[in-house]
Amino acid sequence: RCELAPQAMLLALPVLTAALVAGPRAELPVHQQMRAAAAPLRVSTARMMADPAPPPVALDADMSEMELAEQAAKLDALSEKWRKRQAREEDEGAQLVGWSKAAEITNGRFAMFFLPVGLITEYYTGESVPQQVYTLLQTLGFVE
Repeated sequence: RCELAPQAMLLALPVLTAALVAGPRAELPVHQQMRAAAAPLRVSTARMMADPAPPPVALDADMSEMELAEQAAKLDALSEKWRKRQAREEDEGAQLVGWSKAAEITNGRFAMFFLPVGLITEYYTGESVPQQVYTLLQTLGFVE
């Protein structure tokens, strides 16, 4: 048996526990956030020369009732579209089983935690991980 493996697993256990506790709040590093925020601002000089900015448009102070009604209808349709999109994203985020991002994150965290626990238990008890599962099923009364 290797004496280094259990020590390395014990050192990794706090990191794994912190990953489980952190939840979905994990964010990009600051330099990647800054790079992502600056990406839309990068425009080549050749493109700027080819597509000059349109001339400023004088705003008409008094819009007709028809134009205001059309604009209000478009804004209502847009707000309804965004409301539906937000509701769909919230539903997908709340789904903990099935093929969803939240379920995959939860499954990955449990795997990161219980694999080292099983290996550490195997080191100290001499019982392999499948034997540990079988013992657990016997203890719970599912198998004899």
